[in-house]
Amino acid sequence: MALTAAERGFVARGDVPLIGLLTALTRWWEDRHLELMAESGFGDLRRAHNAVIVNLPARGLRLTQIADAAGISKQATAELVDDLVAKGYLLREPDPSDGRAKIIVWAARGRAAHAATMKAFPAMEAELAAVLGKTALAEVKASLGRLFEALVLAPSNSSK
Repeated sequence: MALTAAERGFVARGDVPLIGLLTALTRWWEDRHLELMAESGFGDLRRAHNAVIVNLPARGLRLTQIADAAGISKQATAELVDDLVAKGYLLREPDPSDGRAKIIVWAARGRAAHAATMKAFPAMEAELAAVLGKTALAEVKASLGRLFEALVLAPSNSSK
């Protein structure tokens, strides 16, 4: 994985800030996930698709709701949804509450890709455990879990 210019600078100085570590590791995770998905027959997925994929619940959503959840424009969301529909991952179905609107839902290929992801994630965690050891990885996950609970899920942060 290629480092960004900022990451190269931090590495050269021997002081990579936490955000740099988290960002680079997230990029590694996404790249590795895409590699494993390609090995499972889903090589047409791109990192950009995650804006839709991670924000689409099983029951489906309207395009505007996906855009709001992803924090991207409706136009960008529409392009990603169009691509995923064309690739067979998603479907547009009439909204039962409003016949004029469409709901974006998972197609069979999308559900199969989700199943492949659920197999890929434990394999990826095993790769991390091979580097850190199982105990250290468990400690990292526990620490990140505590940060997640305190900073993301905490009731005082829910209105932010």
